[in-house]
Amino acid sequence: MAELDLLGSILSTMERPPAAAEGEARRAREQAARVKKLQEQEKRQKVEFRKRMEQEVSAFIQASGEPRRRFQPMNKIERSIL
Repeated sequence: MAELDLLGSILSTMERPPAAAEGEARRAREQAARVKKLQEQEKRQKVEFRKRMEQEVSAFIQASGEPRRRFQPMNKIERSIL
């Protein structure tokens, strides 16, 4: 009987592991933070792309006598920005 009391007292003083809901909530917060970081990165890339294209097009219009300009292959979003 004394052994059970000792074991019970040891177990009661130990920290309990986090509940499954706490772990899931933490993972959800981490995932949301990663998504937000990726969205901010994409936004910066779009702004940089737009500035670069504005400069290229402006230089083409001002300095070139050519009727056309070829651009590097780009994705759907970049084409819509251009």
